[in-house]
Amino acid sequence: MQIDFMTIETTRTEQILLALLRMALDGTACTDIEWDKISEQEWKACYRMASEQGVMAMAWDGLQQVMSQSSLPRSLKITWGISVQNYEQTYEHHCQTAAELSELYQKHEIGMVQLKGVGFSAYYPIPAHREGGDIDIYTYSMNHQTRDDYEANCLADELILKQGIKVDTRSLKHSTFGYKGVSVENHKTFLSVQINPAAVPMDKLLREIIDPVTTELCEGKYRILTPSPAFNALFLSFHAAQHFGYGFRLHHLVDWACLLNREGFCMPQGVTDKRFLNFVGAMTHLCNELLGTKVQVSDGEDFMEALYEQMMHSPYSERIPVKGQMAVVWYKLKRMLYSHKKLNMVFDIPLPKRIIHSIWFHLKKSGR
Repeated sequence: MQIDFMTIETTRTEQILLALLRMALDGTACTDIEWDKISEQEWKACYRMASEQGVMAMAWDGLQQVMSQSSLPRSLKITWGISVQNYEQTYEHHCQTAAELSELYQKHEIGMVQLKGVGFSAYYPIPAHREGGDIDIYTYSMNHQTRDDYEANCLADELILKQGIKVDTRSLKHSTFGYKGVSVENHKTFLSVQINPAAVPMDKLLREIIDPVTTELCEGKYRILTPSPAFNALFLSFHAAQHFGYGFRLHHLVDWACLLNREGFCMPQGVTDKRFLNFVGAMTHLCNELLGTKVQVSDGEDFMEALYEQMMHSPYSERIPVKGQMAVVWYKLKRMLYSHKKLNMVFDIPLPKRIIHSIWFHLKKSGR
C-alpha cells in the first residue's frame, strides 16, 4: 500500500517510519496507516530501521500521537522508551561537555562554535531527541591582536594535551580527542577540501558567514556558540552531499527538514554549482514529499528518487561485513569505487586524487 502523501515507492516498514517522523515534525496525526493492524514483526523492523537511520528518538515522538491506538508490543514499547531515555541522558552529557569545553577555551580567548550535534538540536521540536555520536567544533581567535585563528586552533589542541589527553592530529581536516568520555573533533576546515575541489570555495564562504550566536541548551542550563542559519544551510547540505556515496541517512534529511521548518530555504549567495544545488533541491523535494515541509524549490525533482534509494538501500555501509585482511581491502576498494561513482553525480572529484589521499591517510594512520 502506498500512503497518500508519498509518490516515491517505499516498503511497508519505510512507510510506517516516515509517517512517525512526519507526525513528530509537524504534529499532524497520520490517518493513512491503520496503526492497530501493524504486526509485531513490522514494529520490530521499524524500530531497527529507526535505530540504523539515526532517528529512533524522533520516531518515538511521532509514536506518542498514535500510541493508544497502536498495536505496539509492550516489550518493544519498554525497550524503545528506555532507549530514548538513555539517549536523553547522553544528550545532556554532550551538552554539559560542550559547555565546559567552551568555558575552558574562553579563558584563553579562544572561541568555540558547535557544528551540527547538540548545537543544531535547538532546531528540533524536542532538542534532546536529535541523535548524535560526537562533538564537532570550530575554534578561532577571540582576540586577533594576540593570535590569529590558526594559532588559536592549535592552542586549543595544546590545552587538551596539557591535561594529559591524547590528541590525534593525523587528519588534515580536524584533530580528534576524548573529553569527558565524548569524542571531539576540532575542525581545521569545515569540508573535505583535500579531496573535493568544489569544497575549497565553499569552505572559504563558510568562514565568512559563520557569525556565531549564543544558544541555550537543556532549558538554559548550558550555553554554547552556534553558527548562523546561512552557515547551517550550506554546511549541513554539503556535509550530506559528501555522504551521498555511502553514509547518507534519514537523520541528514530530518536535519534539513528541521532547518527548512525554522528558517525556510536560506542557502547563502555565492553557491552556484549546479550539480550541488540539484542535490540540495532533491533533499528539499524529499522533505516536502515525505516529512511535510512546504518549501518551494525549482531544482532536484528529477534526482529525488535516486537520493531516496541511496539513503534507504545503499549496498555499502561503514560497518565492514567481511573478515580477513584481503577481504576487507577488497570490500573497501569496491565501496570506494561505488562511492566515487555516486559522488560524481554531485561533485567532480578526480579518482586518482581520491585514491592517493586514501592511501596517504591509511599509511599515516598506521604510523608508517
